[in-house]
Amino acid sequence: MGMSQAETIQAEFFYRKPLRVGEAKPVFGLSPATAERPDHEAFIKPVKNARLSQHQLSESGFVLLEHDTAVLDFYNDSQVAEIYYPEMQRLAQTASGADVVFIQSHITRNEAEAALGKRLGAHRLVHNDFTPNFKSTIEPLLATAEKQPQRVAVYNLWRRFDADGLDAPFAVCDSRSVSETELIPTDLYNYGDSEGFAVEIYQSAHSNQHEWYFYPKMAVNEVLMFKTYDSAEVPFLPTLHSAFDDPAYPSGTTSARESVEARAICLFY
Repeated sequence: MGMSQAETIQAEFFYRKPLRVGEAKPVFGLSPATAERPDHEAFIKPVKNARLSQHQLSESGFVLLEHDTAVLDFYNDSQVAEIYYPEMQRLAQTASGADVVFIQSHITRNEAEAALGKRLGAHRLVHNDFTPNFKSTIEPLLATAEKQPQRVAVYNLWRRFDADGLDAPFAVCDSRSVSETELIPTDLYNYGDSEGFAVEIYQSAHSNQHEWYFYPKMAVNEVLMFKTYDSAEVPFLPTLHSAFDDPAYPSGTTSARESVEARAICLFY
């Protein structure tokens, strides 16, 4: 049976250890990252082939979309801004049903360049990009809006564009399998191009309830869209996500993962 048809694989995921009594709020980005992860613990988790089941943003919190892009070079930031942002704006608006969509930023990742310290690589820690505190982060943007939205949701639009789609695949956790109990608010500084800027993210402690999925061998015309914030959800339960290493493809046996992600802020009136 080929990997693309396997129902489930077993892979390692790095979770945050639960906070000890009196332990300070975790912080990332104020000191250089190291390979050691004393605050994290590895768990072997089943990862289901998401191609074998149906998923929706309104249920599991993620969906796979087909989209042909006109971008020829994802490392050309101006080309991405001029061509890709409008493409992703239209895609996010159609998929979410939002009235207005802003594409705020993007990150292009390259595993080979990350090993040389030149670019961000795959992020192998279980996390979510925002917490409910994102409301305060977005207030300056909303202040410029003609009218105030009833709901604000943020989605990540993730695409890989390397040769074979095998290295460091991307997993998403069904948001219905997540609870507030394991979520750990964490301050993240200086991520990507946001020098000096802090945002609150969620790390997660391990839960046996978490249901992980991935789309094997994603092609360049596929976009994984998943929810990272929703003002309408109380409590907000995120689509946790993480890169992982497929044990069927050891390091160096595939082309290095290259990916681009754009952040869509969606307003509903």
